[in-house]
Amino acid sequence: MGMSCAWRLAQRGIQVTLLEQGAVGKEASSAAIGALWPSSMPTPGPLQRLHHESLRQYPQFVKELSEATQRAIGYMRRGKFELVTSDRHLTQGLKEVEFASGARSAVDGMPEDQPVMEWLDSDEARQLEPNVAVGEFGALVCHRSAQIDVSDLLAALESACRQSGVDIRPNTKVLGVELNAARPTVRLADGEIEGDRLLICAGNGTPTLSQALERVAPVRPIKGQAMLISTRRPVISHIVKNEAIFLVPWPDGRILVGSTTEPEAGFDISNTVSGVQFLTHGAISTCPPLADACIESIWAGLRPTGPKRKPLMGPLPERSNVYLCAGHFKVGIGMAPLAADLMTRWMLNETVTDDERQFIPQADSDPRL
Repeated sequence: MGMSCAWRLAQRGIQVTLLEQGAVGKEASSAAIGALWPSSMPTPGPLQRLHHESLRQYPQFVKELSEATQRAIGYMRRGKFELVTSDRHLTQGLKEVEFASGARSAVDGMPEDQPVMEWLDSDEARQLEPNVAVGEFGALVCHRSAQIDVSDLLAALESACRQSGVDIRPNTKVLGVELNAARPTVRLADGEIEGDRLLICAGNGTPTLSQALERVAPVRPIKGQAMLISTRRPVISHIVKNEAIFLVPWPDGRILVGSTTEPEAGFDISNTVSGVQFLTHGAISTCPPLADACIESIWAGLRPTGPKRKPLMGPLPERSNVYLCAGHFKVGIGMAPLAADLMTRWMLNETVTDDERQFIPQADSDPRL
């Protein structure tokens, strides 16, 4: 979020200083797997609509970023293959298929005769993904779903920021922020920085920056463990989702496997036996040939999560020059194009939609809700 917003602001001629406590892009972003699929939409709310719009913008976002930096960014639209596991799941899925049939956008870049989403019976599903353990209820296929190589994305964003004149200061620990002055002040170990406007994209660190932010922005971490495995040859051709397990394949045989959801873990980023067992058992039961895959790496990340698991995007209460963009939970990578554009419009006093105004930080938010 920080780099995306900084790049967009710099493109508009704003002088931007970006402060990062460690290496840029190495916190929650680096732990992401890069699956980009639309939120469930039979009863769409503001977040679902904004998420869909951000994913619609993604191909152009990646193209612009790649051209600006002369860097290749791994981005593919291979679709999502979701195993249907019950009658109830199937009923819900068919509603999504019906809704998606009217949600096509001319800029999707999809063939005119291809549906956005469809249900396949068991035989059809096994024909499409023969190595996946398809059950009696078949599978839902979302052709709009895509994937991004997160390391490519982060490297390109850093390069784009530097080329646009952003003053990036890595390994700079922020001790706190003063929000009551006419010009917001950021306290560092070796001094202070003032600015006309302050945008806080501090993720899980947001509540620690001031007492006001602890009340207004109670962002908290939700741990997720994931792993990277590799096969001698590709065994699946889509992102495959099986309840909490999802597999993100790349053409070279790498498959990213995610993920656990551990709200009680706090700031612990260790990998656990139970977490690894959950991932390996889930991967093998979903796609049995993965029993012979090689494990390349295992890691854990902390997803910054706002109240009611919704992000906070907009000005702080009674602060016309302090803004917040944090708490995106599992859609942070997918929301980056829209969030960067939104925060730029907020900070330049430009038009903001009614849906976008739903995520303005509120006083005394309750993180438990």
